[in-house]
Amino acid sequence: MKKITKIFAKVLIAFLGIWCLCASVLAIYGTSLYFPFYISDGLEIPYHRMVALRVTILLTFAFYSLKYLFSESKQIYPIQFLDTILKIYFCSALAILIRFDVASSEFIVLLLFLIMAIISHIVSRPKLRRFYYSKFSD
Repeated sequence: MKKITKIFAKVLIAFLGIWCLCASVLAIYGTSLYFPFYISDGLEIPYHRMVALRVTILLTFAFYSLKYLFSESKQIYPIQFLDTILKIYFCSALAILIRFDVASSEFIVLLLFLIMAIISHIVSRPKLRRFYYSKFSD
């Protein structure tokens, strides 16, 4: 079971990383890539999605600012950051989708983020965290 979880988590994280890289490169050339695979030339990203991302960035910054103030020397791992940002995105996007009364198809996309947040939470637990590090690392 641990091996399946490890493989699934790595595939999911690889998918997210490749998607983010592609979306970034396309944005430089004036094309928007919406999650999961909607490509739009010249059209703006829907307002509720931009607000959700903005709130996520602000809340993540606030969370890690407070964490730094209370436990300055505590090390965090990249998977923990990914886990935090996915959880915050899910919660903020849910509140914004309800507030802006958007189409029900947006909630399906949000369900995908919930699944990714659950998987990243499982993988970032201390017992499974060692999957992402070499046995020779500190």
